Amino acid sequence: TPMTSPDRFVSLDGLRGIAAIAVMLFHVSLGYMPGGYLAVDFFFCLSGFVIALAFGKRFTDGLSFRAFAKARFARLYPMMFIGGLLGIILHGGNPNILLLVPDFLGLSLFPTNPPFWSLLAEVLANIAFALVLVGLSTRKLALVALVSGLLLAFAILSGPWPRELGSHWDGAGWAVPRTLYSFTAGMLIYRWHAQAAPVRRITRLALLLPTALLALTYFGGPDRTLWDTAAILFGLPAIVWLGTRMEMPFQPLWRRMGALSYPLYCIHVPLIALADDPLVRLGIAAVLVPAALALDAWYDKPVRTLLASRFSQAKPAAMPAP
Repeated sequence: TPMTSPDRFVSLDGLRGIAAIAVMLFHVSLGYMPGGYLAVDFFFCLSGFVIALAFGKRFTDGLSFRAFAKARFARLYPMMFIGGLLGIILHGGNPNILLLVPDFLGLSLFPTNPPFWSLLAEVLANIAFALVLVGLSTRKLALVALVSGLLLAFAILSGPWPRELGSHWDGAGWAVPRTLYSFTAGMLIYRWHAQAAPVRRITRLALLLPTALLALTYFGGPDRTLWDTAAILFGLPAIVWLGTRMEMPFQPLWRRMGALSYPLYCIHVPLIALADDPLVRLGIAAVLVPAALALDAWYDKPVRTLLASRFSQAKPAAMPAP
């Protein structure tokens, strides 16, 4: 079996796309993907891994917070802007959403595009990474993961469940351990990966990973309390870890799945919410998959590239003479 590039994790790309589709199906109708909200926890774990991979060593080598912030802005904001704009145009939303500022008067943090709570959580986790987490020893990082994991388990098991742990003001405080647990778990997975430096090969066995991710988000029964606790604390991090150890065949497909994931996540709720009938919503969802690919190719990538080049051309402040 052929080996793969050491810095490109196509399995993780594909899993990210599957998670985005799972959360969209959850928003289409609860019956289509009852645990689709777990995709958010998967994204947080994946983000912890990817951010540690992309920036961990660079911080050690002297990367500034400002340079990190510019890089993350270029990556996250272009599609965030489109998603926020859709909410405003289609549902009369608060323009605060364009700056990722929550609506303090409603029940939901972002009424016209509720998934934006997780983008705010992602940004805050990135700031915590740069200012605190990246400098922690592995033992201290594991302690942060343990404490936040225990707090999250308490939040879920003390019920009622499922309830909003992040998207609504009622329970918004629990977004902190929810985000922090999965993000730090992802960072730990990266550190273990970097130490082990495994040789990854393309294997059909890796196709069990998307199967497992869909099973976690679909099954669980009417009372998902214990199922979801186990999924978030152990199942989803295990899938991310295995995704760093082996690659799936049909790599071009998984690359495309990775490309559509973020645009799809940003735009799907305002558009699906235009219809009430689940079948009409499903039709909209089907159209959104190629639309997200088009957005990635014709808007997101070009704008990100433009922003990145603009930021890199900005003149650094003059250094004082020695």
